[in-house]
Amino acid sequence: MRKLILVSLIGIALYAQPLSALTNNHHVVKDGMKTVGQAARIENEDYVGQVIFHAGYAIGDYIEFVGSSPINAGSSGNYEISISYTRGNIATAATYWASVAHAGQTLWREVGRVNSNGYHNAGSLGHNFTVDCNTESGNPRFRIRAINTLGIIADDIGINIRIRSINFNGGWRALNQVGNDLTVSKFLPMTNDWSLYVGNTSNVNGATVAIKVVENGNVGIGTDKPNSKLAVNGNIRAHEIKVETANWPDYVFAKSYLLPSLDETESYIKEKGHLPGIPSAVEVAKEGIDLGEMNGKLLKKIEELTLHLINERKANAENQKRWSEGLKKMEKRVKKLEKYNRYK
Repeated sequence: MRKLILVSLIGIALYAQPLSALTNNHHVVKDGMKTVGQAARIENEDYVGQVIFHAGYAIGDYIEFVGSSPINAGSSGNYEISISYTRGNIATAATYWASVAHAGQTLWREVGRVNSNGYHNAGSLGHNFTVDCNTESGNPRFRIRAINTLGIIADDIGINIRIRSINFNGGWRALNQVGNDLTVSKFLPMTNDWSLYVGNTSNVNGATVAIKVVENGNVGIGTDKPNSKLAVNGNIRAHEIKVETANWPDYVFAKSYLLPSLDETESYIKEKGHLPGIPSAVEVAKEGIDLGEMNGKLLKKIEELTLHLINERKANAENQKRWSEGLKKMEKRVKKLEKYNRYK
């Protein structure tokens, strides 16, 4: 029988006073001729604790250890969760980033990892645990969940935890719920969108959009309105680009393929001004081209042209054969005439 999972909380909040607690110490700020007294306050920013998974734990086992209290109707939930642990010959640490909104959903989702110090023989797969967050409105909470069993299985694992509130947090609630959950299949969004603006911080010019990531996962480089998975407003330079595409046009070489005649192609070009199956200059200027699709179309034209050249070579060879046979017949006739004239 697997041992029960126990939780050992060794510290809750570096600052135990509530957000509203004010001290008598006042910071004096000069504002022109006025002196403004700003009361200082101590905020519940960090949670520090430890949970223990005993030997024999299974994948999916979890410990729900703490709840948070974001302010402003729960909209200020932005947390950095760091964990570290050892187990015999392994040592692992990671940091995760969770976002909790004021209209959060009541379900557990895996929190995104922003730093991975995995077990050195396994790299990013060298982690025994991950962090889940339940974003229930008014009751957000965190748990550690087992995803692997690396290390000496007879050893317990004490997981050190630190949660830093990046935005405002009103306090922490100690929890101790345990169980097993193999149903987590969704990831918790870290943010609605993300931007990187760059520029000279010493002048009055506005910044340039370097990177923009929007809610549907589209990424823009040099643009804040990406309309595809990767939208680049500028040049791209690379050593290698690999494009995966389907329906590669080997079907051109099938016996059932109807090869367009050169007369048909000529008529199309005269009417449309471009090759059949190839977008026009106007279409390309408006819509751009799909590299994989265009390479397939160009290859199709090369294959069709190759078949025309093969057919042309065969026709030329057949004509050459007929010419050669005709020439031999003519030579025989000439010799017969010459012989006849000689003895006439």
